[in-house]
Amino acid sequence: MRLHFFPPSSLRQSSKPSFESTEIAMSEEQQPLKTYRGNCHCGAFVFEFESAEIQSAYQCNCSICYKKGYLFVSAAPGTYRVVKGDESDLTVYTFGAGNWLHKFCPNCATPLMSVENKAEPRRGLNARVIQGLNVRELKYIPINGAAGPPPYEPPTYSGPEPSAKVENAHMYHGSCHCGAVTLALKSPPLDKDYPGKVVDCNCSICGRNAYVWTYPSADQVVIQGTENLGSYVFGTKKAAKKFCKTCGVNMVNLAADLDEEEVAKLDENSKRMFEGIKTMCPLNLRVLNDVNLSDIKDAEMATRGADMGPAYVNP
Repeated sequence: MRLHFFPPSSLRQSSKPSFESTEIAMSEEQQPLKTYRGNCHCGAFVFEFESAEIQSAYQCNCSICYKKGYLFVSAAPGTYRVVKGDESDLTVYTFGAGNWLHKFCPNCATPLMSVENKAEPRRGLNARVIQGLNVRELKYIPINGAAGPPPYEPPTYSGPEPSAKVENAHMYHGSCHCGAVTLALKSPPLDKDYPGKVVDCNCSICGRNAYVWTYPSADQVVIQGTENLGSYVFGTKKAAKKFCKTCGVNMVNLAADLDEEEVAKLDENSKRMFEGIKTMCPLNLRVLNDVNLSDIKDAEMATRGADMGPAYVNP
């Protein structure tokens, strides 16, 4: 299966993602409604809604939707409801004209929805967070949000160059959306001949947060604004997903902050894995400027991600 990604070099701010477009097939609209449930990864926020069987989702190529990997679906009118948590507790990020409010869980950074900033708003729900829905099997309906003004200017990285010695090195810069966190990557060219590993994992957290991973060593990456990173640890608790606390863009996966006592409690295999994680800086390729993921190579399906324990239980 080939995965399709929009090139970030064309990203621009879009004030009006049209996920309510009339392009939805009438055959879907005429089907009986089903109840769907969605949630952030940590389970603090759970919602339900009714919809015809979801067979397609809207994939926007604007600056925020690309970085977060949104796939939008909409609820039948009047059917969206919160069953756990409070929407007011979600972090809200907006930009440009402020016409849309992007809401994510402040604990696990799961991007949940985009809500129109009106008294009676339209609401785009992120298909990636819906329980039991295999988004890889959906039809993707493209939205050219990148064509909408004003142009998005990627935040500038102003830090030092990574210290790694890399053959045929190329310098890449990237950031979260709001610019609170920027980074530099020294890497072989990220093109069709890229020798490194690229993984589009389907595990419970990667599927929701739309990570596309590559695995440089720690000295290939320099991050500015680390004080603005949130941290989410779960499962084996050896690694921490790092995200911008302001805009919710997921950035890197670093070794968890374990003290000596916590490390001592790990079994020998876990200790070796933890020490290995500390030498790396797994990086979400979505945050890089001027990198077209489709030009690198087909991302690996990595189905084993969903099968690795401990098993995730949907709330």
